[in-house]
Amino acid sequence: MSHNGFLVVLISIIVVAILNTCVASTSQSTGGSGSVSQKKFLGANWKGSLETTQEVDGFVDDLNRMWGSLSREDQEAVELCVNPPFVFLDRVRSRIARNIVVGSQNVFDARGPNQANTGAITTNMLRAVGCDWVLLGHSDRRNNLGETDKLISDKVRKALDAGMGVTLTIGELPNQRRWGLALYTLRKQLGAAVKAIKPEEWHRIVVAYEPVWAVGEGATPCSPQEAQRVHAALRKFITKKVSADAAAKCRLTYTGSVNEDNAAAYAQLEDVDGFVVGRAGLDTTKLRSIIRTLALSSVSD
Repeated sequence: MSHNGFLVVLISIIVVAILNTCVASTSQSTGGSGSVSQKKFLGANWKGSLETTQEVDGFVDDLNRMWGSLSREDQEAVELCVNPPFVFLDRVRSRIARNIVVGSQNVFDARGPNQANTGAITTNMLRAVGCDWVLLGHSDRRNNLGETDKLISDKVRKALDAGMGVTLTIGELPNQRRWGLALYTLRKQLGAAVKAIKPEEWHRIVVAYEPVWAVGEGATPCSPQEAQRVHAALRKFITKKVSADAAAKCRLTYTGSVNEDNAAAYAQLEDVDGFVVGRAGLDTTKLRSIIRTLALSSVSD
């Protein structure tokens, strides 16, 4: 081969390598500082709103009809996770569409992940009834039942060890926000869980930002601008404490009085990867609208 021919081959190899690198980078695009391209997450926390088998069966039937009315593209763009009460988990899993995820509202109890405690629900029990996710750290359990950051991080570890995904809720109280301690509080809550999560496990973590002052009927939701500021700070915190890869794979969701009317304003934000809803999750018309909003934002990412 001539000298010129060798140079041509060498240049060709370099060009191909550069193109391959660009393609690989594009396939894992983060859209700036946001998460890698993946499904949006929508959690629906039922709390104790449905108390009878008749209520549960009727709602699941409505939910299946609503889900079936969506396009395949919408279903594939959004990971829908419902969180029924413990006693209905098995019933819901057996009746709900297979591509809707079922999660628990908690695991173990408010005194530690000890299966010897009478009445404790363990991760293995949840897995046995087809439960794939668990909601941990909700403000009800932190502020009403006294669950600590350490206890919640222990539960996170147990859930991950059982092969479950975790929706980790963090949020500041009204006085913490007034005193300028919002980000300090959030970093403290998230920081405890960071110690329990392995670097390669962050694709199984959904962090739900729940500003407690913006939750409940009649509450004023956090502004989209403030939600983005907080979410960006949380992603930066994960980047610093773990890695940029972990921060990109973790989905950051907003959960503060989200409804069908304001969802679009949050869904378009760079660092909002979905929602966890309460009341709106018990109305299939509202839930369908939010799913469509998230699916459309996924296309535009």
